[in-house]
Amino acid sequence: MTATPTSVSASDQTGGRARRWTPASLAGAALLLAFAMLYLLTLDNGLRPEELQGGDLITHQYAQVQARPSNAPGYPLYTMGGWLWFRVGRLILGADHNPIPILSSYSTLWALVALWLLYRLILEVTAAAGPDGRRTSGNWPIALLATAFYGVTYFFWYYAVTTEQYTSSVAWTLAAVLLAFRWERTRDERTLLGLALLTGVGLAHQITILAVIPPLLWFVLNREPGLLRRPKLIAAALGLVLLPLLSYAYVYVRGAAHPEWRGVGQWASAWDWFLSFVSTQQGRSELTWSWSPFFTDEFPILMAREMTLPALIAGLAGWAALGRRRAAVLYSTLAIYLVFCWIDRLGNWYQVIMPIYALLVVGLAAGAQWLWRVQRGAAVRGGIVIALLALFAYRGALSYPRANARDQATDTGLALGWAIMADAPAQPLTVVGTTTETLALNYLTQIWGQRPDLRAATVEQARAALVAGETVAVTQAALPLAPAQIAPQAHYTALGSMLIGIGLAPRYELPAGWADAPTGPDLPHDFGAEIRLLGVRGGREPAAGTWVARLAWQALAQPGQNWAVSVRPTRDGVELAQLDSQHPVFGAYPTGRWAPGEVVADAYAFALPPDVTPNGLTVILYRGQADGSFVNLDVARLRLP
Repeated sequence: MTATPTSVSASDQTGGRARRWTPASLAGAALLLAFAMLYLLTLDNGLRPEELQGGDLITHQYAQVQARPSNAPGYPLYTMGGWLWFRVGRLILGADHNPIPILSSYSTLWALVALWLLYRLILEVTAAAGPDGRRTSGNWPIALLATAFYGVTYFFWYYAVTTEQYTSSVAWTLAAVLLAFRWERTRDERTLLGLALLTGVGLAHQITILAVIPPLLWFVLNREPGLLRRPKLIAAALGLVLLPLLSYAYVYVRGAAHPEWRGVGQWASAWDWFLSFVSTQQGRSELTWSWSPFFTDEFPILMAREMTLPALIAGLAGWAALGRRRAAVLYSTLAIYLVFCWIDRLGNWYQVIMPIYALLVVGLAAGAQWLWRVQRGAAVRGGIVIALLALFAYRGALSYPRANARDQATDTGLALGWAIMADAPAQPLTVVGTTTETLALNYLTQIWGQRPDLRAATVEQARAALVAGETVAVTQAALPLAPAQIAPQAHYTALGSMLIGIGLAPRYELPAGWADAPTGPDLPHDFGAEIRLLGVRGGREPAAGTWVARLAWQALAQPGQNWAVSVRPTRDGVELAQLDSQHPVFGAYPTGRWAPGEVVADAYAFALPPDVTPNGLTVILYRGQADGSFVNLDVARLRLP
């Protein structure tokens, strides 16, 4: 066991210049720079489809962009900081810049703060009194390597590059422990007041991080019980504890102004909702309160897999090298966390317990420092450095494939939203899509800021928009909903390869956004006396990765039959592909329903290789016979401009 040094270091007594350029300071700066580069190179820049459907990540993104309360109890301080971070990022990078890395880098900011605090805390616990009575600056090689090891542990790395609040919780915990340990050395009351303010910040943040406060309170009062007899200091501390709670006014104001943000439930008033929300009723309902086995394949075995078993054991043993009181703080904090996580089996306990991993690294460093001091030989010290380097390399190699969130092939969540926008005309539009399409479109319009004139709507909202005379569209995937739930006798026209315009009356011109279909020697082409092909055009649609043939039809008279359509792109007379539809407009609009003079846009998307460009198009109108044969109304062989 080592006694806690009480002398003041030389670096604490000198000016800012000397403090900045010590080896420990230079090593810390290099550490932060290296991890800033690592995290930025692996920063999240896309979304998986399931991430759009819910969860903390997408909730935090919407909260930070729209200044809305996040998960209960709202994370008011964190969210307001994220709101400011996002706007500054957009101001610097431009309004069209991908918002995902900007939002994710807010977690990176807190991760770097956490690493800096961990480095400083390790320097604090590895410092000792030198021969001249002055306090050394701590063992910076051990602090550097131990902090680097923690920086590449999977959970910390992953949450450092994605939109979550957990790195800030780690930073908070390390700051609280660092202040308490420094107070023990300096007895500076300002550190106690800082700890009080941090307690209030914790109450306005992730509540579980307050698990360390009871052990730290015992730590302080055990060393100086006379503090309880100082009412002015206690009053000042209580005031600082309560000060951050004023931020909850933001949660109430925003929730009262936007009832649609409150989630599932019924409340008599905004105040009733607010009390339910900040009490984390949903979170408490997930607690199991069951006497299930303590050890499972995940809990707490995952801690050994995450930290690696040798580091976990060394960290637990190393706490003892900190001295009796400091060790008691960390062991009791771990016990509180384990009890909570045992109860909270249905929650993400491995996220909640993340601050303990950082404190275990402090124990790892303290144990290494004990060996460094007791065994002064170069071989032992070299072995310590090699062991820490090996832990860093091993953990980093395992974590990188899973923690790297940049340019992932599975980040296809927004693809459908981009495809909708590629089809949408340059005018306000109400769009009905599937859940997946709606989530993607909402993200692009509300978070990314693209095409805010596009509104993802429910079928009820679409019906109201139609009655109001607004332009309404439905995606091809949601098209079956249109006749049953939006307008039974609607008139349809293709806006592109994905969107279908819906109207209560026939259209007598092409939709907005369609240039007039080109004409030529082959066009217009009359299919009998009832249907005319006004024009065709073809081209690539990068958002969908397809080649699309667009057709413009017109009913010369009321068609007496429902004709099927066959479209076949050609190259120098050779057919490249074929698509058949029982009715035009993705099978939704039988020709028998067309009104005289009505103009109908139609589209057919082909998965042709990128290097294949059709220069012709064959279009056939036909219908099936009872005996299984087909009758062609006509065949048009067209040249494409």
